[in-house]
Amino acid sequence: MALSPRVPARMRAALCSWEVGRAGSGFGVKVGGLGQVVEELPPELVKAAARQGLDLEVEVLSPCFGHYDRSKLTKVPGRLPAVIEGHPFEFEAYERVFHETVELPGGPQEVGFRHVYFWDPGQLHWTHAGAVYPSDPRVGLKLYSAVAQAMAAWIRKGDFQTVHLHDYHVGLVPFFLGDDLLARRPVHLTIHNASYQGVTFLEGGGYATLDRAGLPGEALFHKYFDFFDNVNLLKAAMLKVHETGGRVTTVSGDLAATWGYAAELAEGQAAVAERARRITGRPAAEVFVPNRHLDLFEQLPVAGITNGLAERNRAGRMPELKAGFLAERLKALRERQGPGARLFRDDEVQSEMLARDHSFDGRRLKVKVELKRLLYREVFGHPIWGYPAVFGVVGRLVDQKNLGLVADIADRVLAYDPMARFVVLASAAAGDPYGAAMEAKFRDLAARQPGRVWFSGAFDPCLSRLIFAGSDFALVPSRFEPCGLVDYEAALLGAVPICRATGGLVKVRHCGYLYEWLDVGDYGGEAEAFLAKVKEALAVFRDDYPGHQALVRRALATDAAWDASAADYVRLYRYGRLAKMWHASGRTDPEAFAAGLGRDRRLFSAFLAPGKGAYGHPADLELRAALDRRA
Repeated sequence: MALSPRVPARMRAALCSWEVGRAGSGFGVKVGGLGQVVEELPPELVKAAARQGLDLEVEVLSPCFGHYDRSKLTKVPGRLPAVIEGHPFEFEAYERVFHETVELPGGPQEVGFRHVYFWDPGQLHWTHAGAVYPSDPRVGLKLYSAVAQAMAAWIRKGDFQTVHLHDYHVGLVPFFLGDDLLARRPVHLTIHNASYQGVTFLEGGGYATLDRAGLPGEALFHKYFDFFDNVNLLKAAMLKVHETGGRVTTVSGDLAATWGYAAELAEGQAAVAERARRITGRPAAEVFVPNRHLDLFEQLPVAGITNGLAERNRAGRMPELKAGFLAERLKALRERQGPGARLFRDDEVQSEMLARDHSFDGRRLKVKVELKRLLYREVFGHPIWGYPAVFGVVGRLVDQKNLGLVADIADRVLAYDPMARFVVLASAAAGDPYGAAMEAKFRDLAARQPGRVWFSGAFDPCLSRLIFAGSDFALVPSRFEPCGLVDYEAALLGAVPICRATGGLVKVRHCGYLYEWLDVGDYGGEAEAFLAKVKEALAVFRDDYPGHQALVRRALATDAAWDASAADYVRLYRYGRLAKMWHASGRTDPEAFAAGLGRDRRLFSAFLAPGKGAYGHPADLELRAALDRRA
């Protein structure tokens, strides 16, 4: 007899995240991919759950940042206690419901998604749209702890069957939930970028550092937080989630971690160095280790669930390619900035984009040709002449994105193919010296190559869409890329990606050009590898245009949908419920538990992954073996 019905009838999940997207609403932030994912994921989860016979309700928990207009939010009765540096205080909770149309088995249905925001002026008064992360890690530790206490208090009051944490900023939540609730409620952690781990130096020792953050330092520091005599919040969150039966996941790869960021995180320094040596045939001068030398990643299993991208990002559905959407955006812009405000600086481009839709797909590539013409007018100020190959670049000027490599090969590309063109829209964070240096490099390049290189450091959402829709190629030489949404964004608009083969970027191998490089100490060697792929792409573009168009069509047809990934997350939530039953049984009879899983055995087997060495519980290893015997 099975231990339980195949699925519960209903489930409530709390998604905890520092960023939730929805920046246009005034009640969210999106600094990077984290915000975009947390915005898109809830409706996809509901849709996937319905397909599995589960009525899932998703509630999103996040801080209430200082620039939010709380008068437009609904204040929730009651207050939520927190303690920092021995001083008790209370958070206020506010809520707003966002409505989305979700494709359910019975047809489209409007579903409300409750967002709960936690506010305390002492903790969050300094935050604004351009600054939501503290630059001082000591401030960060106390802030993340305070918000985690508020979130945990909220979760304890609510009827949640699953807690899903997104990145280390909310990784302290399980430490405040209490062992009684953790024994009954599964908690999972998704890592969006392991380069950021919440590492904080000690003040007065590890115990005192945690004590000031409202945590019992003597009980917790050495077991969870100690990282070379620093506090590491990601390490602590991973350990707590793993020991309580939850799973740690990341944003590209498969459940078995055979590829993508999930596979990379399991590699230590020696493994990465060996891969680098195999690429070049010589020892690497320096390698970048994605897990940042947190060797816990080599011991605890991390499953890959690759991020999707909402269908509205396809060229046939993109709002920024539809005249009605652009007209509404222009109207709103002029209401804020006055009648002279514009979406596009070129009169013809603005007129054409507002006059008709420019949606397209693999059967309507003439529209992409027209968008290339409009992009050319917008950035270079004159009609296309000749047969240019346009390389689009959209991103942030941060070390991770490695966009300086584009500037460093551009002159050689232009010498190789005088009709190549570069359109670069890349912004630097205020006060960031690296970003400022990269911006200066691109401005110098554009000044030296007028009419061939265009650069802007002011992000523009409409122009960013036009760049990919009108470009032949997209350049993505990222040093590391946990998921890589930009490759999907480019591919779905028909810009063939030219990428470094790292992390989630390998998912566009079927429709792009990928170069292998790991020796970050040999910048010149990487430039040569990148340049070789650009030349390869240009050769196909010039000499085999039908072959290039086939790549464009393949890119446009890329399956970037959330369906499979959201289904995996829902199965993860169901697994968590079964894992709690396994823990509640005392883990004393693996054979009986495996036999009793019944129809849920395949699901449970897909997610059960014991840790290695000291992190592998003997009973979990026996259960794994019992499941494998029944496979």
